[in-house]
Amino acid sequence: MPTSDSPEFAAWLAAEIQAEQWRQARADRAAARHRGVCWSGLGQGPYEPQGAEALLAEARAKFARRRAWRDSPAGGFMRAVTESQVAACAAHEAAEQARAACSRDANGEAGACAAAASELEAQARALLASAKAARRAAIKLGGPPVQSAN
Repeated sequence: MPTSDSPEFAAWLAAEIQAEQWRQARADRAAARHRGVCWSGLGQGPYEPQGAEALLAEARAKFARRRAWRDSPAGGFMRAVTESQVAACAAHEAAEQARAACSRDANGEAGACAAAASELEAQARALLASAKAARRAAIKLGGPPVQSAN
């Protein structure tokens, strides 16, 4: 069985194989509960595991659906929003580092303050760029164009 067309697909295939293992384990637990004395017809029938080709086909289908969603306007919007959240967290961390550098000793830590301020500025630029990308993606979703705050 081919294991990957890409590293991303390999992860989808591995998840599908793991899900099949979980289904098999669940069926084994259900069969164990119905061993011994039980009323006829209460137990499940024997579990039929999916073959390698079926697992591969299911992983390919899920991967294709995920890729189609990711390339859709909604997927582009969510990607931009996620990038904005990551940039906002990084900007917050950079601001905390700047504050800590100044709190230690503003005069003695001038280099650390300047480096932290530079990092804060870079993260703020990344946040602004991702926010603009989210606005463009929202327009592609069909929303009305909205003027930016600045």
